[in-house]
Amino acid sequence: MPVAKACAPCYYQKSKCTFTEGNPQCDRCMMNGRDCVFVRPVPRSAVKGRSKIAVRSKIMGSGISCSNPMHHRKANLVIPPPTTGMMTTTMTTTPIPSTTTTRTTPTTTTTTGTNTMPMTTTTTTATTTTIAPSTTSLSTPSISTPTSASMSLSSSSSSALTLTSTALARLSPASSPLPRKPSIASSFPSVGSPPDDGSLSSSSSDSSTESASSPPSKILESLSPYGSTLSRLDTAERNSLSRLLHKSNFMQYFIGPSFVDSMQLDMTVHLFSMFDQGKDAYIAMYSAFAATMGLETGQYDPDANLHRGAMAVEQLRSCPLPTLKREELLPWAGLGLGIVYFSNMALGTSAAPVRRYILSHVRHLLGTTQISTTRTHYILVYLTAVDINECLMQRELPVCGIAPPDGGHVDAYVGVCMPLLQHLYDLCRISYHLHHEVDVDEQTLALDALERDVEAWQPVIPPDFTSRFTTGEVIHMLAQSRIYKTAAMLFIHRLRHPFGDGDEMASAMSKSILSDLRMTLTVSKDTQRCVSFPYMLAAIEARDAAEKETALEAMSALTDAFNARYKTGMAAFVQAVWDMRDANPGMSWLDMMPSLPPISVGV
Repeated sequence: MPVAKACAPCYYQKSKCTFTEGNPQCDRCMMNGRDCVFVRPVPRSAVKGRSKIAVRSKIMGSGISCSNPMHHRKANLVIPPPTTGMMTTTMTTTPIPSTTTTRTTPTTTTTTGTNTMPMTTTTTTATTTTIAPSTTSLSTPSISTPTSASMSLSSSSSSALTLTSTALARLSPASSPLPRKPSIASSFPSVGSPPDDGSLSSSSSDSSTESASSPPSKILESLSPYGSTLSRLDTAERNSLSRLLHKSNFMQYFIGPSFVDSMQLDMTVHLFSMFDQGKDAYIAMYSAFAATMGLETGQYDPDANLHRGAMAVEQLRSCPLPTLKREELLPWAGLGLGIVYFSNMALGTSAAPVRRYILSHVRHLLGTTQISTTRTHYILVYLTAVDINECLMQRELPVCGIAPPDGGHVDAYVGVCMPLLQHLYDLCRISYHLHHEVDVDEQTLALDALERDVEAWQPVIPPDFTSRFTTGEVIHMLAQSRIYKTAAMLFIHRLRHPFGDGDEMASAMSKSILSDLRMTLTVSKDTQRCVSFPYMLAAIEARDAAEKETALEAMSALTDAFNARYKTGMAAFVQAVWDMRDANPGMSWLDMMPSLPPISVGV
């Protein structure tokens, strides 16, 4: 029988592996940021051997024919975003919330390593970005990225659809025949400010409401002048994008209802600003979500969708790096967010290399270690919050932090507790230095001061809080602020005290978090969003059988629990901590991390 090769994860999961001799990573391993290992021969039937034509048809249209399926997948193809005039024509009746930007200068910086991208060569100056015709490279700020595994994107001649891959930690823009515009730094003095959310004009809000409530099949057809763009897609792809842009099918699961219309508008603008580069990420994201939720998706092929997600990573790698202009930066960051969501739902991982690649470039543009503004866009807030939470678990340095906004700012993901993110960022730095025994006495004093700051912190509630948001949102955001504050105190406590020491206080804080989750579910009749990291900290404190059962049952109070991969992964992680703690009394859970199952905690 003919044989093929498969990496260990694909072999044991009995799924198709796209490993080839010229490609050191299959699609599954590339999304997880690691090289294929333990390659072994397996029967051809185990990898679902198909002809090139069958594979191409399967991936591009679930069996639906396409006139030239590879025409729009040329390497390094850059489609310029629609002109301002086109955007105005399309979106004149849809409001976009305006924002203001301010610049703050941080007092600390982090330079603990170098994040290089040696594939190509670019020269970046304070005023302009020059791209050579054949090679480009990016000079990024020094950042410690010990958690970022390599993702390879190299080309293989054995298949027309084999992805080109290199280490995602070495992502660099592809060469582009289009001249780069001068950096926004040359035109505006506030280089340390992220994009201004108010750069697009808004008008009547009725259009947004009407679009949001329209049937899915009507949404995309109404987005003239983009009809010619949509004609490139097959029926299944058009249906996926149409359902994605309908708020009742997707967005309401991730943010509160008051933010849904704005997110729907942003997603539409971002998608069509980078349609050729972004469509794979958005389609793969929704397909994985719909499969998890059991929604109607037609013929869903997990392997083909995984391949589509890997192609989205390649598109992100080949995109020219944006400037600080809103119309450049946010669609590019939104593409990365789509890949992160896809990876979380399809693989149960956080796509850390993608996330840190985006944040590294944002930090490079700002020239600071903090994203500082009164109206930071929710995409950057989410990516930064996930990075901080995962660095807390791994005792590593996050790419950047977020300076506290003006009092009363409410974010779509972290609500009113955004100021806590900067405390958690500082906690990452202290934990990292204590772990590596750097300035221990100084860091111990810093930990004491940080504990006092967190204990004294209270959320600033805007005057119109109860009128701007629904009753359920108010309940959830206030509970979220209490839960995150308690979680920060619990992490600080366990940084000082391993298991077996100070267990009573840790147990009290754990029960407070789980109690808040149950109360929120009971009162609001809805699950709690964006508290996955605090839940994990609380669940690992359970000791006897009754407490462990209560902790696992409390997972149903999380919105993230709709994701079967998240639920399975979290349960396995918590159980592994319990088992290792029982076998190693007096051990800190932070020291267990290298031996625990991988997990994506999200926000």
